[in-house]
Amino acid sequence: MIKVGIAGATGLVGSKMVSILQESSLQINELKLYATAKSAGRTVNFRDLPHTVEIIQNASWEKGMIILGATSSEAAVKWVPKALEAGAYVIDNSSAFRMKADVPLIVPEINGKIIEKHHKLIANPNCSTIQLVMALGPLQSIAPIEWVAVSTYQSVSGSGRDGLSALKKQESMGSSVGHFHQNVVCEIDSLESSGYTGEEIKLIKETPKILGIEFPLFPACARVPVKIGHTESVTVKFNKKVSAEAVKELLNNQAGVKVKQLGVQPVEVEGTNTTMIGRIRNHPADKTIIQFWVTADNVRKGAALNAVQILEIVAKKITDSL
Repeated sequence: MIKVGIAGATGLVGSKMVSILQESSLQINELKLYATAKSAGRTVNFRDLPHTVEIIQNASWEKGMIILGATSSEAAVKWVPKALEAGAYVIDNSSAFRMKADVPLIVPEINGKIIEKHHKLIANPNCSTIQLVMALGPLQSIAPIEWVAVSTYQSVSGSGRDGLSALKKQESMGSSVGHFHQNVVCEIDSLESSGYTGEEIKLIKETPKILGIEFPLFPACARVPVKIGHTESVTVKFNKKVSAEAVKELLNNQAGVKVKQLGVQPVEVEGTNTTMIGRIRNHPADKTIIQFWVTADNVRKGAALNAVQILEIVAKKITDSL
């Protein structure tokens, strides 16, 4: 039996964490829900019992508690150190700690085995990174990767409830109005001096850390008027010829992945736990190049589910040590 807390429990990802825990077989002794003062006092039902949302404060955390973080990076840098000082375990979904050398960055199907009981802080990767490494992870065994290029078409839910609300409002106002509606936004996050955006930098830095290998990655990230589900067009350059059929067979055997003949549309993955990969093909002029599309529910596998999967590993490490 474990005690679980969710920081940011009323947001888009936090709410999804609650529902996924509801579906899971985890033996949870107690669930504590935390948010800002704006949501404090709200009641959330979990396993037929009402749970009152509390304000995040330094006294919230307890030794041995496993906390799922679904807050902003700005909030995380304030509450996470306090939770760790109290002796809690933290699985944080923000970008605040992902690139720290002593913090594991985990996609359970790919590198979950590196988690140890002494890891009190574990980072959940960015949503676009998670589905990319679900495809690239298995491919490392087929041949060394020389470089990867990825163009992402990311849903507005990647910017939270505010993004979904904005799209809904813009749709109701007509096609001539709106940032998201009938539009492709070619910058996600702030534009850095390099010309790359924050979202693109996350892909560049997080992918090699998770895979444990270094190679150039060339990203281009865009926001599209889709509610749920990120789609990525991926090109992988190997150091030798690799057949599309061999790649299909390898990915078909990867846990959490399903291979399809055609590219997968976001509406097909909404509400599912599976990373879908389609249109796997060799470049006609260069058999060292493989191209494919990868699509996943960014709120589930790209955030909440991945965090709960990490929690399951941490909980087992704790109980096995008792």
